[in-house]
Amino acid sequence: MATMNAEQFAAYMERRLSINDDVIEVRERHGDTLTLRVRDRDVVVSLGRFYTAYVANPDRLDAVAQTLVSLVLHELPQRDEHDFAALSRRIFPMLKPIELLMNVRDRHLPMLVYREFLAGLIVTYVIDEERSVAYLNEDHVEHWGITEQDVHDLAIRNLRHRTDERVRYTSVGSGEQRLLIFNSGDGYDATRLLLTDILVDWARMVRGRLVIGIPNRDFLIALGDANPDILRSVAAQIQADATQREHALTDRLFTLVGGQIREYEME
Repeated sequence: MATMNAEQFAAYMERRLSINDDVIEVRERHGDTLTLRVRDRDVVVSLGRFYTAYVANPDRLDAVAQTLVSLVLHELPQRDEHDFAALSRRIFPMLKPIELLMNVRDRHLPMLVYREFLAGLIVTYVIDEERSVAYLNEDHVEHWGITEQDVHDLAIRNLRHRTDERVRYTSVGSGEQRLLIFNSGDGYDATRLLLTDILVDWARMVRGRLVIGIPNRDFLIALGDANPDILRSVAAQIQADATQREHALTDRLFTLVGGQIREYEME
């Protein structure tokens, strides 16, 4: 099939969203902008970055469409949560591409609570709802009378507690070939990069400096850099996964410097 132009792509996405007419009503389309009614709220979506993703890989049209539907239905739901005490144990950090902020602005939603991270990523904060998440925004923290630092500290504690209770890392190989992996599928595996106390322990278990990859939301892998050939092989797989897997994050590598996460530069 020939690659669609922007107009054809927008028309396709309009039809695709209309399939979910029980919860999504397409009100109108002007160019690459759709005006929707979703669960009793108005949503404006710009298709520009979705078209860019499609043109870069036309074979993944279905994945691009599913991502759009997911964002509209699940990724940025409005929540009117007033009881901070009841929610506090369900607040977690989540690493996301910084492009998420563009989507929030495009849809005229309250700005998320976030902090900049590394490699084009940000740390966002979510209310875990088992099968979905609701992002915390500035309205939440203003209403609750807390700061972003309060949210961050609480979210990290919750993630550490959840990891201790439910998640075990996998260790594969030994010596220079040792790999340490989080792959639980709970949505927070890559975000466990923020649990530096765990990574400090891992650093003692590998040869050379600890190197960490988080190609997508549900995968974190770490190894030592003592063997450059092994490192290059793992780095190549991380790069592939970061472009081919759902919930992609980054092909950049990370390391520990003085107990802090920093980007790792290949020699």
